[in-house]
Amino acid sequence: MKEFFLGMDEELLIAKETPNGYTTFSRLTGLQPTRLAFDPQNESVIYCGTSNNGLWKSEDGGDNWAKIGQKEQLGIRSERVTSVAVSPSKKTSENNIVYAGTEPSMLYYSNDKGATWYEFTGIQTLPSKRNWSFPPRPYTHYVRWITPSYLNEEHLSISIEAGAFIRTKDHGTTWIDRTKNSPIDIHTLLAHPKSPGKLYAACGDGVHKKGHSYAESDDEGQSWQYMSAGLENHPYAYNMVVNPNNPYDRIISAAKNAAHAHSLSEYSAIYRKQGNHPWADITAGLPENSSSIHNLAADPTSPGVFYAMNNYGIYRLEKKATKWEKLGISWKDKYLNQRPSCFIVKEV
Repeated sequence: MKEFFLGMDEELLIAKETPNGYTTFSRLTGLQPTRLAFDPQNESVIYCGTSNNGLWKSEDGGDNWAKIGQKEQLGIRSERVTSVAVSPSKKTSENNIVYAGTEPSMLYYSNDKGATWYEFTGIQTLPSKRNWSFPPRPYTHYVRWITPSYLNEEHLSISIEAGAFIRTKDHGTTWIDRTKNSPIDIHTLLAHPKSPGKLYAACGDGVHKKGHSYAESDDEGQSWQYMSAGLENHPYAYNMVVNPNNPYDRIISAAKNAAHAHSLSEYSAIYRKQGNHPWADITAGLPENSSSIHNLAADPTSPGVFYAMNNYGIYRLEKKATKWEKLGISWKDKYLNQRPSCFIVKEV
């Protein structure tokens, strides 16, 4: 049975699969979820960042939530939590390290499941910081994505929206600033357990720099190769997921530009890249005229099965299928006018 966690404009919507269909309920009502992360040791422990209400934690699979990170000392100094991640490998006292990023760009980690937080202050002195700027609000910027390494527990890769890809090899003692050829506007930054050292980047760079919509690194960000053939009609890449059983099977959502990506009246598409083949449009079955840009997730127990979520609901792509099919989840009319922000799927 699957359980879906959907970050809507004003709530966290949870949909549970049952033998008789799907049941839905709302949590964190009145908040605006931005990013979700499970603890890999215990998936009943979930962290949720919000746009203006700090970081929240559930220890019972999403039924009950408590706000964390509020301590004046050893807390998170911004209510705008824009990114959350849990390390798959790095632990302290048997606890997996939890990371949180904010607007303005500050980066934190917790050794004790979110009770206390320490800031990686080193990112504040990087030379590239003078150029960090989020285009809709050029006076600010934020931590867009936090990607712990599968290769080395001390390695951490970070995307700043917008302006830089930065990384550390010693868990924040020192930081490596963006290299000349690295993307500057990474919307989704992924790693893969079956290909340690590889990074995947879905980028907004392609709108202003032809061929720079998508990039991969085989050395954890030291060098990058751009692989954007097929994305010419939709060069603004946004959300992405990789087949958990095949690191060379990637799916991406993309739009013509930023305005189209963040509009409910424009069109965005989904593309798939397998091996070294160009990206191929696989949008069939999804809303064709207008929708929010699609959030993506992989099935946790059926590699090769994917989900796409937008303001019309959740769609499933079966293995070897050529068309997405909508799930029979009850969908309120108010969701049609919302732009979902995050989406994850787990097995229960």
